[in-house]
Amino acid sequence: MGAISMNRIFLSRSLVLVLYTVLQMTSHAHADDSQAFENDVKVFRQAKKIPGLAVSVVKDQEIAWSIGLGYADSNRTVPVTADTPFWIASVSKTFVGLAYLHLEQQNKVQLDEIAAKTPNFDGLCRWLESTTIPFANGLNCDAEITIRHILHHQVNDPPGSQFMYNPIMYSRLSRHLEHKFGEGIDAVEGRHNYLGQVIDREILKPAQMTRTMSSMWDRSKMEVYFDLADGFKVDDKGNKTKLRRPDKHIAGGAGVVSTVNDLAKYEIAISQGVVIPKGFEEKLLNPAKYSSGEASPYGFGWYFQCYQGVKLMWHGGWDPDSGYSALYLRVPEQDLALIALANSESGLWWGNSLTKPQVERSGMAKLFLDRFVELPETQNGDHCGLETDR
Repeated sequence: MGAISMNRIFLSRSLVLVLYTVLQMTSHAHADDSQAFENDVKVFRQAKKIPGLAVSVVKDQEIAWSIGLGYADSNRTVPVTADTPFWIASVSKTFVGLAYLHLEQQNKVQLDEIAAKTPNFDGLCRWLESTTIPFANGLNCDAEITIRHILHHQVNDPPGSQFMYNPIMYSRLSRHLEHKFGEGIDAVEGRHNYLGQVIDREILKPAQMTRTMSSMWDRSKMEVYFDLADGFKVDDKGNKTKLRRPDKHIAGGAGVVSTVNDLAKYEIAISQGVVIPKGFEEKLLNPAKYSSGEASPYGFGWYFQCYQGVKLMWHGGWDPDSGYSALYLRVPEQDLALIALANSESGLWWGNSLTKPQVERSGMAKLFLDRFVELPETQNGDHCGLETDR
């Protein structure tokens, strides 16, 4: 065998050894990050006095790490696991936005339809307009508010010109669909309505989310309902008060019950395009635009923001009446996501602004961002191409 061949063999073996060493170092680094994050999460739970907490990290379309801490019930007999169902509150909006994209792709809905064509919409709008609650600020019910405006939280006056989170308007979306395709708006409650059925058909089944129910009235998912973690109000001293279990239909603003393992399946299905209607990937994975053409910080159920040069997609959930909080945070360009569910209303919530995304203010999000997200060496304010770059 010639000297050149021997050199090639030596170089090939050396390259394999180097690659193996790098892979081993990377594996150990990821393990160290996961262990450090686990310690962070445990300290966070104790500090926030959360009765039960489930957290999962998805990386490269696999569950890289998950944990369940505490208990799901007031008797402290049912440990929380990654398969414990929680009420995910407003994280449900990500399902609703995606359901509407499917209906648009199927030519069943026109997003520029005037919302007032839905019976009782104008009455609700007039009521909200007359109140002093924050969601009424700048609301003008004489303006032409469309379904698209509602989906993108661009309802407040003038519609299409600004972002303002408005969950009351979002909650009308199930009535919109029930009026068009179901049994009328009076039949939207107390049953597994049309919106819930679309979420089942287009998202839960393709993603194989067997531990998720798209409404509390889905009789086929009663095991999930009975396994639902109890919700609690927790005071500053850690005293817990069990709250009434939600018995809501999927209204638009909330309604989905899920687990961190099932939401990890959802994340993987989004990353692989399994649950995104063909040709609509750009619409889902990028922020909506205002009438002016400028990018907004929200679209189809997702907040968008730039964090130190890294594009983030996320949504939080908060239900003080039932005692739940949630966070689903995606880092799409790094194929990375965090999912966290808690059975206390203050556990994961940080009081995000109604007019701009601020997920970095979330204690749980900050732990995740610090441990797992790779920041660019040079940070450009326009790096993410988002209006909310920071």
